Amino acid sequence: MKLSIIAIATVATAGSGVFGHLEKRVVGGSSVPSGSNYGFVADIVVGGSDRSAGACTGALISPTVVVTSAGCVADSVSNKAVSVNTVIVGQGSASSVLGNSTVSLSEAVAKNKYVFAQEIHVHPGYNSIAHTDNVAVVVLAQPLVSADQVAKVISKPGSAAKAAYTAVGWGSTAAQAGGDNYPSAGPFASQLQQVQLSVGSKSACTDVWKSYANLTNSLCLTPVKSSANVCNGDGLLIKTANDKSVGIAGLLNIVADSDDVPAEVCTSSSATDFFTTLTNYISWITQITSLKESDFVSRATFTYDTASDSSSEDDENAEGSLPEDDDEKSGSRSDSDDESSLDSEESSESSSASTVFGLASGSLAVMLVASLF
Repeated sequence: MKLSIIAIATVATAGSGVFGHLEKRVVGGSSVPSGSNYGFVADIVVGGSDRSAGACTGALISPTVVVTSAGCVADSVSNKAVSVNTVIVGQGSASSVLGNSTVSLSEAVAKNKYVFAQEIHVHPGYNSIAHTDNVAVVVLAQPLVSADQVAKVISKPGSAAKAAYTAVGWGSTAAQAGGDNYPSAGPFASQLQQVQLSVGSKSACTDVWKSYANLTNSLCLTPVKSSANVCNGDGLLIKTANDKSVGIAGLLNIVADSDDVPAEVCTSSSATDFFTTLTNYISWITQITSLKESDFVSRATFTYDTASDSSSEDDENAEGSLPEDDDEKSGSRSDSDDESSLDSEESSESSSASTVFGLASGSLAVMLVASLF
């Protein structure tokens, strides 16, 4: 499975046109070891007892509030939120709930400790074709975790080239991203997956996806290992702070290569990942929920080491360990250095959505696909 950024992807229900974007996965990654402080990672299942179902990943920023990609909980035709009666949120393997691509949501709630959505807010600027404002918020009917298990948003993620991040998600383990050539998403992961990513240069990222040049709420990353990556929706981009807390940097919007946007094969040599950062959506989240900015925005310090594809890091990933931040590692950058580069490019979410058909999604999220429509 691919993952190294945290992002969330799209889910759909049969007959709605939503499932067409559910082919999200994490390929070639490693399983997150038990005991990791990833209790905020949520598994979102969309479907019904008589319909095919899909799954994606979200992040709990409070015991009852989940941020995810809009594509996860929006119809891909209307770009509007699906019914709350078709969405449940839980923790653990989506494969245990989805079964043969169908699911009884009520049974999953009763037996697998899932919770129904009470409210679904899709950002008004979301467009599944233009890949803009790919952010959504799901408010749960009851708490899913305790307050000490939630994660907070990184207000200004480091954007220096080669800065290292981790992506996590519940995606399929197949490298193909669906579409006409790859109608099946492949098997779902039975354990949360992780993968390492590094920030790409703006010029190289723009060469892959022209719209990126004008975006202010997006972060472009590339796989540290070409065989391990997130894939079109399955992934939360995260970073461990100096105090060991985990911050949410972004939600996966799309994976692209120079000839294919979105890409159908996410482990191609030119595969590039575009995440929606949440900087420009903090105010929107406070408007649609009862949360204050201080409730879900991290005040921790983040040090952005330079990603490396050395054999030692490959061995660590094979063992399922996570990279740790170390202020004394060579090539590390301070969070203030990286944040200053982001400040110079930042603008309001409304202006970015109105001027560019770009990817402004929050996907922080990671997406699983049960079947392709």
